[in-house]
Amino acid sequence: MRILLVEDNNEDREAISSILEKRNETVFAFSQSDSAWEFVQKTPDIDVVIVSLNLADSEGLDICWNCRILAAQRKTMYVVAISEHVNAHILVEALDSGADDFLHKPLQEDILLARLRVAERVVTLQKQLVQLANHDSLTNLYNRRAFLEKTHALIEKQGEDNPICAIMFDIDHFKSVNDRFGHDVGDEVIRTVARIAQTESKLSGRLGGEEFAIIIPDHSLYDAACSANRIREEIESTPIIAGNNTIEITSSFGVALYHPGDDVDALLKRADTALYHSKRNGRNRVTVERSKSKRLAMQTYCVAAQ
Repeated sequence: MRILLVEDNNEDREAISSILEKRNETVFAFSQSDSAWEFVQKTPDIDVVIVSLNLADSEGLDICWNCRILAAQRKTMYVVAISEHVNAHILVEALDSGADDFLHKPLQEDILLARLRVAERVVTLQKQLVQLANHDSLTNLYNRRAFLEKTHALIEKQGEDNPICAIMFDIDHFKSVNDRFGHDVGDEVIRTVARIAQTESKLSGRLGGEEFAIIIPDHSLYDAACSANRIREEIESTPIIAGNNTIEITSSFGVALYHPGDDVDALLKRADTALYHSKRNGRNRVTVERSKSKRLAMQTYCVAAQ
């Protein structure tokens, strides 16, 4: 696990670090609360925070509270408060401030390691729950809710000066695959397409059925169209074996660029409109939204070879 230790007593900090490192944990040790908090904010994969309540001006309790707020977003952080003082008031205050556990200093190695094993079980379970809540079980892509949340967060972070493109696509004539070969084969088709989609962007989602979406940050509309076409070509050239049958599939794509003032729905709606044009004009192609003054035009940017 990756453990953040905040302890201003040099001797205690070295002793705790030594115990943790013997267990092959990755330890980030700090003596000051400000630098520790700055670090944990920038490091999203901290599993456990061990913080001394003996820091000046209740800074230990502040870290517990701030980490709990952060954990509500990340959902994978376990906070352990430690103190050389033990009474009901301190214990209650620590737990109410967001600590998951409380240990008395000086720490006994066997007790500390036992509590870490508990923390590891809890963190592992939390990660599994987050995975189930945010990902589509068939493809392991983001599900619709998580995809929309991630895209919204990216738009908020990128601002209006950095390009963001959305790609929407679906599998052509997918119903006929299910009708002819059964839903097990249909599921394998969807899994195959999902694996291909992930090669172009980590922010990929299955929005439902055979419909997928991809967000391409920091790329021009042309670059995003080329990404979409690479996916299209890979899908077209990847046969799927189903018993004695070899299934060849194609997909249709729509690409749109983020406009200042867009929300997620507006961006995806324009990509979906471009996708509709691909399907109406023969399928197995990429259509790109083109902005001309206040009117939107659609251009087939990359087309299937005829």
